[in-house]
Amino acid sequence: MIVLSIRNVAAAAARAGARLIHVSTDLVFDGEHGAPYREEDEPRPISAYGRAKLEAERLVDGLIVRTSLLYGKDEPGPQERLATDPKATFYVDEIRCPTRVDELAGALLELAGADVSGVLHVAGPEAVSRLEFARFLGAPDPRGMPAPPGRARNVALDSSRAGSLLTAPLTGLRRLLQ
Repeated sequence: MIVLSIRNVAAAAARAGARLIHVSTDLVFDGEHGAPYREEDEPRPISAYGRAKLEAERLVDGLIVRTSLLYGKDEPGPQERLATDPKATFYVDEIRCPTRVDELAGALLELAGADVSGVLHVAGPEAVSRLEFARFLGAPDPRGMPAPPGRARNVALDSSRAGSLLTAPLTGLRRLLQ
């Protein structure tokens, strides 16, 4: 479904002569080859979701923004609800770069007016485990365990190129502590 959708959007953008910005994921990487991953690192997804997102990326002639684990403190979303679930268990060895959805939206708006194409990593600056992330979101006493086989481990993204292009830096988890 992801691939069919982006195929249709990419075709419509080409017909209209419109610039396309496609939002992708850190899960195009397998997490086994030395994070943080840079834009030029070879994707090697291990999940069906990651493979579909990579296939969709290959259909885009424009800007591909890879991001990670979206959350938003002002209006509790799925990540915040999960953090407060006393039955939830969080992986201690799955490393991501949580990204505030409002900051990503601002970055996308800025990038829409910029002359940037290809792949760009736009993610929060802190690489943390899912367990650490739950703690940042206020989980009182989260339970941790190793991730099961078949999940990408450390897929932290190097967003330094985006940091040099954007006027407003992504503050990430530091904002939660303020």
